[in-house]
Amino acid sequence: MTLRLVFAGSTGHVGYVLRELADFDVQAVGCAPTFEGESMAVFEPLGIPHYSCWKCLLKETQPDIVVVDARYDLNAQISIAAMKQGAHVISEKPAALDLEDLAALRQTIAKTGRIYTLMLAIRYEPAFWTAHRLVSEGMIGDPVLVSGQKSYRWGASRPEWYADPSKYGSTMAWVGIHTFDFARWIAGVEFTEVYAHHANLVHIERPGCQDVATVIASLSNGGSAVFNIDYLRPEAAKTHGDDRVRVVGSRGIVEVCDEGRSLHVITPDMDESDYPLDTPDRSFFGDFVHAVEGTGDLLITADEGLSITEFALKAALAADTHKPVIL
Repeated sequence: MTLRLVFAGSTGHVGYVLRELADFDVQAVGCAPTFEGESMAVFEPLGIPHYSCWKCLLKETQPDIVVVDARYDLNAQISIAAMKQGAHVISEKPAALDLEDLAALRQTIAKTGRIYTLMLAIRYEPAFWTAHRLVSEGMIGDPVLVSGQKSYRWGASRPEWYADPSKYGSTMAWVGIHTFDFARWIAGVEFTEVYAHHANLVHIERPGCQDVATVIASLSNGGSAVFNIDYLRPEAAKTHGDDRVRVVGSRGIVEVCDEGRSLHVITPDMDESDYPLDTPDRSFFGDFVHAVEGTGDLLITADEGLSITEFALKAALAADTHKPVIL
């Protein structure tokens, strides 16, 4: 049976779905903006029917899958409405901008039984994928120290609503969540306490958007983690982002470096700065379709997506209050 899919918004990583759409028995039956002025230009060459608003889109198309790629403060609201109507949801992160909306989202997922995932697809990139496998196989022993980085160009500009915390949220929830997720996943650890600092120091025209942040977390095994996040990557950089993670274990180290493109592995028996990378045998959208069809499972489960969102929100809270937060 062909699955009917719609796009609510195009503010984030809608390309995760578009690039694979033709590979599955899925028909895009509509798209709609989620706020005034949101561009839908990415869908125009594809001939996807356009609706005036996301509520009209859901009501008139009755989709099986809703891709929620909204302004960040709207992700939870649209996801909840879609699941209550019976649709499965792929959501842009953050899943929610506050703990109250996050709790409502959790409740809706549990009550409706719908499939839900977040766009945290960096897990599928070969260096991160391979690092996860090596750590889970015990190559470096027990992970005790984790460090991660997410650095972005600012670009020509950022939307005006980045100046408004009620719409943007925080850089930890929008950008930092990636490194929180892939670091936790690779290391196979859980965070138990977080302290953080963030500030807007350079792009003062968007005061609600922190352009530097540092997060320190304790791990359930007694270890620790530290994360650096910034919007200060120079325009001359060869790539838009520079994603890194380093996991130190009881008998070795794995480090994703070179802007997320290579893997350095050190053990008692080797020091390999260009460790061979695996190509994942699964994909982000493919996993979601298979989960909906009942023929596969998610790499990024609803529980993982919501818990890492909670960590990001509490990290921002720790920065705002200048106090550690117990998780």
